[in-house]
Amino acid sequence: MDFNYWGSICLAIFMTLWITDRRRFLNGYFLMAGLICFVIAVWQWLEGMQVPWVQALLLVLTLAFTGLIPVALFLFALACILYSRRLIHEMGRQKGYVLLALVGFLIWGMLLVTLLNVLFVHNRFLWFCLGIGYLGIAYFTVGFLAYLVASLLDELPVAYSVDFIVILGAGLLPNGKVSKILKQRLDKGISQYQKQLKRGAHPQFVVSGGQGPDEIMPESQAMANYLMTQGILADQIIQENKSTSTYENLRNSQILMTKNKIFHRAIFVTNSFHVFRAGIIAKRLHTTMTGVSAPTSIYYLPFAIFREYLALIVMFKWVHLAVLILCMIGYLISWLFIY
Repeated sequence: MDFNYWGSICLAIFMTLWITDRRRFLNGYFLMAGLICFVIAVWQWLEGMQVPWVQALLLVLTLAFTGLIPVALFLFALACILYSRRLIHEMGRQKGYVLLALVGFLIWGMLLVTLLNVLFVHNRFLWFCLGIGYLGIAYFTVGFLAYLVASLLDELPVAYSVDFIVILGAGLLPNGKVSKILKQRLDKGISQYQKQLKRGAHPQFVVSGGQGPDEIMPESQAMANYLMTQGILADQIIQENKSTSTYENLRNSQILMTKNKIFHRAIFVTNSFHVFRAGIIAKRLHTTMTGVSAPTSIYYLPFAIFREYLALIVMFKWVHLAVLILCMIGYLISWLFIY
């Protein structure tokens, strides 16, 4: 197989998809596929050189990579468990935090069973079951890396004038003040507003967020209050106070913006871990909005990324299920041919 050829095809598809719309999950997959093809092509070229020191280097790299996989899985599982404990201790027991620990224990269990089967059991059917488990881990690992790549590609700066800057809501403090996460979004929105003024544009803010059961006012009101303390005039702020989810944030904001200006350009501001999924939702709503990322506290970022990836899996659950079934069928066929 000519991996240079297939790598070029994958990169060409990636460039086409990314230029037309950077809010695509496939962007990450095709970029990764292209780079992997080129790495394999270089590896094959080195193998064909027949130079002793090159062959020795390839052997060392092969052994190192083979040994690195179980070590990396073990450390990843340990990180999931320890980080889950930290989140539960600091923020209380929640399903997502417990799920993070369960992922770690599941990986540990698979590694233990693998070791026992290598040393003592030597059961062929157990190898088959473990293969299915590792295939699932590989599939979701590739998907996670594609998500990270696509997210980074989606965070390029906005180089055009806009009419509206939409700030997506987050939780409030008990006293009605904006939370740290929400403050980060608002500050980033103000920064974008100042950049737009330098371009000669005069965008309006759309602050989007309803009132939760534990909040004393709608998030949009608290956001507007904060913006006005930062020098933004009240007539530059449009409040959307009904939404309770990202989908409703974007849909309701789009309705308000269209009422104010039928043909408009807008961006939305949310935290870095949330930009990509919000962009996909904006695309599903047939809007041209792209996202701008606000910084996220480093201690919370790993879990936030994990949670966003789970949300994307749920969003595309039927696609993932279909691909997983095809992978399992291919694995079963290859197993039957081997044994």
